[in-house]
Amino acid sequence: MEERVRILLVDDEPHFCKVMAMHLADEGYTVDTATSGEEALGLFREGDYHLVITDLKMPGMDGLSLLEGIRDLSVDVPVIVLTAFGTVDTAVQAMKLGAFDYILKPVDVDELKMVVARALRLQEIAQENLALKASLSAFYREFSLVAESRAMGDLIPLIRKACQVDSPLLIRGETGVGKELVARVIHATGTRRDGPFTLVDCAFLDPERVEEVLFGGRAGFPGKVRLARGGTLLLDQVDELSPGAQARLLRFLEEQRVSDEPHVRVMATTTRDLDRLVEEGSFRRDLFYRLRVLEMVIPPLRERKEDIPPLVSHFLKKYGARIGARVERVSRRALELLMAYSWPGNVRELENVIEGALAFCEEDERVLTERHLPPWLREGTARGAYPGSLIDTVENLEREMITQALKESGGNQTKAAERLGITRRMLQYKMKKYDIKAKRVV
Repeated sequence: MEERVRILLVDDEPHFCKVMAMHLADEGYTVDTATSGEEALGLFREGDYHLVITDLKMPGMDGLSLLEGIRDLSVDVPVIVLTAFGTVDTAVQAMKLGAFDYILKPVDVDELKMVVARALRLQEIAQENLALKASLSAFYREFSLVAESRAMGDLIPLIRKACQVDSPLLIRGETGVGKELVARVIHATGTRRDGPFTLVDCAFLDPERVEEVLFGGRAGFPGKVRLARGGTLLLDQVDELSPGAQARLLRFLEEQRVSDEPHVRVMATTTRDLDRLVEEGSFRRDLFYRLRVLEMVIPPLRERKEDIPPLVSHFLKKYGARIGARVERVSRRALELLMAYSWPGNVRELENVIEGALAFCEEDERVLTERHLPPWLREGTARGAYPGSLIDTVENLEREMITQALKESGGNQTKAAERLGITRRMLQYKMKKYDIKAKRVV
């Protein structure tokens, strides 16, 4: 059941308290009233209030003294002060002491409701931000804990350094190694952590609208760069950008370079050899150098198998809570199978396997054994050779059909979707799922 908002209303006129409490109760708030500052402070000490509304001019303890007393007990609860026209200066003084806002008497009920709603919403946002920062700190700690290999250990100091600057960053690595995760960690713990994190998957941008999507165009369409203002823009699969978009991005980065305060931190990821693409002429050399001010290469999982045990433990906790499984560890044989596999899909593939294995565990099972693992992994069957699982067989068939349709359509996704009898959006979803790039199959 959702907790109701509790408001403390303070005024030395009982009739005013009664009428205003009724109006606020109509909005769904629970309202307690007090007719003196002393009574209000006692109620505040004992109660759990989300907001206080108080008159400034009262006999005995006035509104300013009450505000100071409340601030000694809590710095978070918003306080709205009510004041007559002749005491506006006192209201301004109250604002300096930490009041949220002031309202002139006679009180307009609609204005009061609006200010109360705004104060509560801002309080909610502040609490969400605190929770988010705590979550992100835990997120970073988790990332450090599951990086036990020397290769990943060498990467962590680079991540810490990248958090301290705003320079463009290029993150390289195979599909599924965790490039986006690294970018999010850097954003969450870096200088732009209070700003937005905006992700753009360049592989799925419409070539005819790519510049508009990134930089805006028609009225009312701001573009991803503007939405990322004050934060981080991650260009996932940056190698898929069209020549026109590459030129526009280069111009934007050059403008930021000469600016005293860059508006956006730009990061980019790629699974491909950009050096080779530059030599072939399909990726701009000057853009490559501008994106590669800082560079990280995330090694594949097969080259850092020491990370598999901590990753498995991490995914057991993550998906065990989500699925309702109580599994605490994996058996020795199951771990041997996990360690022996080459993981072409890297960490993402391992995560999917553990999630699927947990789904097959009974409620009272505490150990994940080899029988919970997929058949192709238990039997040591190489991926891509149609292992015994029906799901794997269907996925391999889908991958082949999509690749063939794209080849026959010259890479045109609309025509390929028509050949397959599915929508273009569904085709794009499947292409992303199987990491199929139109440029590579043509």
